[in-house]
Amino acid sequence: MSSDIKKENREISKKNVVLTIVFWALTLAWILVIFMLSNIPLTEANENLNALITSFRREIPSYTLDVATNPVINTIVHVFEFGLLTVFAYLAISSTNKISVKTSYAESPMKILKSDNEMNIIFTLWFTILNAIFDEYHQLFVEGHDGGVIDLCKDIIGIIFILLWIRVIFSISLKVRGKKEIRYT
Repeated sequence: MSSDIKKENREISKKNVVLTIVFWALTLAWILVIFMLSNIPLTEANENLNALITSFRREIPSYTLDVATNPVINTIVHVFEFGLLTVFAYLAISSTNKISVKTSYAESPMKILKSDNEMNIIFTLWFTILNAIFDEYHQLFVEGHDGGVIDLCKDIIGIIFILLWIRVIFSISLKVRGKKEIRYT
C-alpha cells in the first residue's frame, strides 16, 4: 500500500530520464553524422558510395554511381538522413515530456495544441527543419556541395513522411489498446 503511494508521489520517472538521455544522445550523434557527411567533398562521397555498392554487389563490380547527378539516389539519401533524425528527435522530445508529471505539457496552464502527441510532433517538426536549414547552409561552404532549396525540400519530405507515419502508428496503437488520445480543452 505505501509503495503505491510512493509511486504516485514520485515527481521524476527514472525510466524516462534514462530514455531521454539515450534518445538525445542518438539525436545529437545523428546530427553529427549528418554534419560529417555534409562535410565530405562530393567526389570523395561518390568514391565511398561506389566502394560500398561494390562490396554489396560483387557480381557487378563495374557498377558506379554518382550521387550528385543521380537524382533518385540523392533524394533517397536526403530523405533517409532526415527521416532517421526525425525518429530520434521525436523519441527524445516525447520522452523528455514524460520525465515529470508536474512539468509535462499536460500540466501547462496554456495549451495551444490539443494533445501531448501533437506537441511532440510540432516540436520535432521545428527541430528537424531547423537542422535541415543549417545543414544546407553549411553545404554552401563545402567543396562540391551546393546547399539549396531543392535539397532542403528533400529533407523536409523525409521529415514530414516520418511524422505522418508516427501519427498513424500512434493512432493505430491507441485504437488497438482501446484507448483514446487525451485531448485538452
